[in-house]
Amino acid sequence: MSTTIRFNITLPRELGLKLKASKNRSKFIAESLSEKFAREEKKRLGATLAEGYKTRSQEDAALNSAYDHMIDDGI
Repeated sequence: MSTTIRFNITLPRELGLKLKASKNRSKFIAESLSEKFAREEKKRLGATLAEGYKTRSQEDAALNSAYDHMIDDGI
């Protein structure tokens, strides 16, 4: 059983000519796709973290306001 999948793709001429000059096209494409997928995942995680930070900030503000009356009580 093979650990690879064969694809037949169509590329714009300029990209095709550049890829044709590459010594190991399959490796080049695999590395390029891996890098692209990693960037997309990092971007998605960044957006998820930003949303989490925003939500946490709102929760913290609500919690802090619940204890605002204690600031001046001498504790």
